[in-house]
Amino acid sequence: MFQTSMQVLVDQIEKAARETNFSGVISIYQAESPLYEQSFGFRDIQNRLPNLPGTRFGIASGTKFFTALGIGRLINEGLLQLETQVGELSPDYVGFINPRATIRHLLTHTSGIYDYYDEETEQDFDRFFVSIPWYRLETPTDYWPLFQGQTPKFQMGERYSYSNGGYIFLGMLIEKITGQIFRDFMQEQIFQIAHMPQTGFYALNNLPANTALGYLEDRETTNIYNLPIRGGGDGGLFTTAEDLRSFWQHLFANRILSPELTAIFLQTHYQFDDKTGYGCGVYKRLDGSLFAIVGGDAGVGFDSRYLVNQQIIISILSNITNGEEELRKVVMDFFCPKA
Repeated sequence: MFQTSMQVLVDQIEKAARETNFSGVISIYQAESPLYEQSFGFRDIQNRLPNLPGTRFGIASGTKFFTALGIGRLINEGLLQLETQVGELSPDYVGFINPRATIRHLLTHTSGIYDYYDEETEQDFDRFFVSIPWYRLETPTDYWPLFQGQTPKFQMGERYSYSNGGYIFLGMLIEKITGQIFRDFMQEQIFQIAHMPQTGFYALNNLPANTALGYLEDRETTNIYNLPIRGGGDGGLFTTAEDLRSFWQHLFANRILSPELTAIFLQTHYQFDDKTGYGCGVYKRLDGSLFAIVGGDAGVGFDSRYLVNQQIIISILSNITNGEEELRKVVMDFFCPKA
């Protein structure tokens, strides 16, 4: 019966992929068993190089949960606490954030920190720019001039407001506390531990083989002039469907953080409605049955989910702006029809 239902889903996915000219990869696994995995479109449209199941894709804000887990590694090592106030870490952290704001506030988008890219007011991914040239933004600390002289958006704990600036700042803190470049720390402390060999913060002008170029909605123009040259704490990570599957498995096996801290990170720290909420860097169902990381940016559409009870991992990676949306609707209507 399940196989019959899965065939219905496969037909729906492939119909939606044709109708929307989907470019990317969709992968559905139950534990170690593949239920469906297929690639569509091209990683390089002009040269007609096809996407493959193992192609790397940018995941935009899907990066935030990985940054959160990087902070979690520092907490496990005793270098930070969730209630550490940013003012305790440096006297320079004033003006753009209340120095009494905590690491927990930053992880849960409730710190009120100045946001260099405020998505409540700016939602045109394809036309967003900052005062620093993109090619100079290679690591979170490079963003520091954008924060200087700014004021908080609101008082800490006042409300939830999705914050790119907050996660860039978390990346800065990782660099300050460890003395390492953010991407090197993440490679050692997250990606290697989670067995994610195809994952990294690659420079847009020097992408490794079998990495999808990101395309704007016109499907002709790449995103190389629309994003920082290399990702930071709030976005810009590249990964594969296989690496994401390994990541979810290692996370829920408590191999990235301690069992106690994993549970805290997956708790509901903010509730959106009667079904959904937010943990530390991750979206979730209030009942703990589903966790999700998502991302959308110029040349990126991304969604990866773990259905806890069924042990199902669903990842949709697209190299077109918001290119994952229609396939996500199809898949979620199948697995979570009352979502």
